[in-house]
Amino acid sequence: MIFKLAVSSLRFNRLISLSLIGALCSVIAPLLLLFSLRYGIISSLENNLKSSPVNLELKLKTGYKLDESFFNDLEKNPKIDFVLPLTRSLSTTVDIAFNGKIKRDLSAIPSKKGDPLLRASKLDDTLDTTEVYLSENLAHDLGIKSGDSIKYIVSRITDGARQNSVVNFTVKGIVKKEYLSTNALIVNFDTLIYMEDFKDGYEPPVFSDGSKLNENRKFFAKARIYVKTLDDVAPIDAYLRSKNYQTFSMLSSIENLKAISSVLSFIFYAIAITSVVGGIFASAGLILTSVLRAEKSYALLLLTGIKKTKVLMMVLIENTILSSLAYALSLLLFYTGMWVFNHYFTSLLGQGSVVSTLNLMHVVAGYLSTIVVTLLITYFVCFFKVFSLKIADTLRSI
Repeated sequence: MIFKLAVSSLRFNRLISLSLIGALCSVIAPLLLLFSLRYGIISSLENNLKSSPVNLELKLKTGYKLDESFFNDLEKNPKIDFVLPLTRSLSTTVDIAFNGKIKRDLSAIPSKKGDPLLRASKLDDTLDTTEVYLSENLAHDLGIKSGDSIKYIVSRITDGARQNSVVNFTVKGIVKKEYLSTNALIVNFDTLIYMEDFKDGYEPPVFSDGSKLNENRKFFAKARIYVKTLDDVAPIDAYLRSKNYQTFSMLSSIENLKAISSVLSFIFYAIAITSVVGGIFASAGLILTSVLRAEKSYALLLLTGIKKTKVLMMVLIENTILSSLAYALSLLLFYTGMWVFNHYFTSLLGQGSVVSTLNLMHVVAGYLSTIVVTLLITYFVCFFKVFSLKIADTLRSI
């Protein structure tokens, strides 16, 4: 009975009902779009910062004599995610050939299990000594795809003559360019050791017959160092500098992006709070107007014996229906606006770029917030108007 009365009241006061729906839409739709931009832009920035191993890497600017204790100390540090020795820069250079095309002086990067670059690219982090991963740019330049066989050429000068060791390597996969932007390749750690040994005059496996091994290696020139989180970059950078190691990291870029994220969040929330407060006042005014227009109807209902709590329930049902309709219309407007934003920025930022998005949890939370705020406003308006309603005085004015 109460529900039928609520629906009948909405039909009778259709102009006020439409006004309330319009007022709620004018607040809800822009808020949804605003929060979708906040979630899309800032969350993308934050996720890119956190997920990209490039931002978690620390590099040594020059060559050092790094012994086993240096690497042991880093591996024991709880902030370190991955650490691996690097040979001298000259020892990492390699040429590769494929289908008559040659790329010279490429940099070979050693890898082992747990490599963040391979993990981020969703590639297997175990490599045989004759397997290799190529950077996306390098693979594109040579037309190489996963599974192809390439000529892996390591050179050295022996008795004044250039000597090449040419070995067939299998391309196991391609590393995404956002994680490895240069023309480079990733090899097994032992492969890199054998490369340096070959260049130093030894006869290591893979590149020679293994007849003359380097058994006196005690030091490495550099290291691949990755921390676990963005917050670990600064303390590890400071730790290395305290040991007189000159480092390079993305620390300044990280701080700048964090500052941008903080500023954008503040702006979004300031606009959102202003919009919400304005919407609450507008909705309260319309609900109050609706209740005042229906005072005589409420008085007649009370005269027939209906309790004030049931009248309150009827008004709550009315405004629940109105706010639900307003939210549904706002969602339609929001998804239209979201499509326009994403379509426009895709042409500027590239395919797959999303600047406006909300997930199901956000949509449900927005709906529940709309219902709760509307019901609270309705309750307070009815508490002061319906509960204090005097039937005789109200009917006398008819």
